[in-house]
Amino acid sequence: MTEVYLGLGSNLGDREENFYRALAELVKLGPLQRSDWYESEPVAMAGAPKFLNGVVRLWTNVGVYELLSRIQAIEVRLGRERHPGAPSERKQPRTVDIDILFYGQEVIGWQAGAVPADSKLIVPHPRLHERAFVLVPLAEISPALRHPVLGLTVQELLAKVDTHGVKRWKSS
Repeated sequence: MTEVYLGLGSNLGDREENFYRALAELVKLGPLQRSDWYESEPVAMAGAPKFLNGVVRLWTNVGVYELLSRIQAIEVRLGRERHPGAPSERKQPRTVDIDILFYGQEVIGWQAGAVPADSKLIVPHPRLHERAFVLVPLAEISPALRHPVLGLTVQELLAKVDTHGVKRWKSS
């Protein structure tokens, strides 16, 4: 089985319910562990609602490209609207967003640290080391995990970002 880390984000509808529905789908791919949920301001989405974020550690036998396909199908079933070819698709509010952060220690699509514009899959996620809303929950469940390209642990990456805008979510 491969140990996979997934980042979850939601800023439309009942964000917490969106996550629980996503977890009910993800557990079909293998056993999992989740972080607490955290709230943060949207990045490059002026006026958009706040995001709920979290990380899931999943143990699976599903290959990385099949995993990407299944994750995208889960997002669509949970109300994610995709607009292929739209340059601003990544900047839209969404019911649920699931990103592959790490797939074992595999490196896919990295080109000297640059992010290829046409790549459908880049692993490790090309911006996870810059995002407190990913690193905070990731450090909660796997602080010693080492980034296979950057060579730093999640805890070391977390120490390099500003975390003041990431707050632990308290269920209502």
